[in-house]
This record gives sequence, structure tokens and C-alpha cells, in this order.
Amino acid sequence: MAKRTITVLGTVAAAFMLATTPASARDAILEEERGWLMYTRSCGSVYSLDLSTVKATGIKYNTGCQGDVWVRVHGDSWGDWHHHKSSVTLNSPHGKFDKALVKGCADCHEYTVYPKNT
Repeated sequence: MAKRTITVLGTVAAAFMLATTPASARDAILEEERGWLMYTRSCGSVYSLDLSTVKATGIKYNTGCQGDVWVRVHGDSWGDWHHHKSSVTLNSPHGKFDKALVKGCADCHEYTVYPKNT
């Protein structure tokens, strides 16, 4: 009887945690390596960010929910957010990009990408 009570309580606790977890925390990273990230939001939209020290390209693939791809890069300091319904490309003429952020909406979870070692 005690084992069954613990199992039921564990199942209820797990269901509660899943129900109260923000949607952004349920995003699934599909591919990740230094310089590149691809993930899907819980609504089914797929996003990617490709980053080098001279170029950042964020893409929202035509799937899932409406919204834009949002990209922000860091060189000497953080730049402004840039967004578009399908893609954003930012260039650094002096090769100073050392990290970037990508997200799928204005208030979605941000993912950090670091450039490939060259």
C-alpha cells in the first residue's frame, strides 16, 4: 500500500511540474554544436542560428505558430534585438562577434550560441 501511495504521489507531482513549467522550457533542441543551434518551440515552430565571428544568421522555418525569429549579437557590447518573419542576418566587419542570442518571440526563452573556433 505504501509503495502504491508513493507512486501515485510521484505521478501527481510530475504532472503538476509539467503543467506549471513555462512553454519555453519545453522547447526541444534538435541540433547543437559550437557555432550552430536548431530548436523547436512547443508550438512546432523551428528556428536556427548560425554564428561565426563575422556573421550571424537566424532563421524561422515556415512551420508551427506565427511570429518572428529574433537575433541579438555581442561584440564589444550587446547590440539591439533584430527580428523578421523568416530570417535575420547581421555582419561584423571587424570579426568581433563572440556570442549571440536567438529566440522565437519577443518574450520567449533565449538560447546562447558561441562561434566556431577558427
